[in-house]
Amino acid sequence: MRIITVDLHQMTKEEARNKLVMTIRNAPQGSVELRVTHGCNNGNVLQQMVRREFKSPRIDYIQPVLANDGQTLIFLK
Repeated sequence: MRIITVDLHQMTKEEARNKLVMTIRNAPQGSVELRVTHGCNNGNVLQQMVRREFKSPRIDYIQPVLANDGQTLIFLK
């Protein structure tokens, strides 16, 4: 499985959404894990966008990182 890290710190919700769209668009086909760092200490707007609002046909499933509330794993098909 290939792992790609994405850091959304200091981005607006729209910038973060665009970054995820482009990252997924450019990700190789097959099993890919996106490790998304969105933070949570200065609010949870990005966290909620990644975990609840963001959609893509390539997403297999989304999993919060239990040990770090500022990260989310997105598994691509």
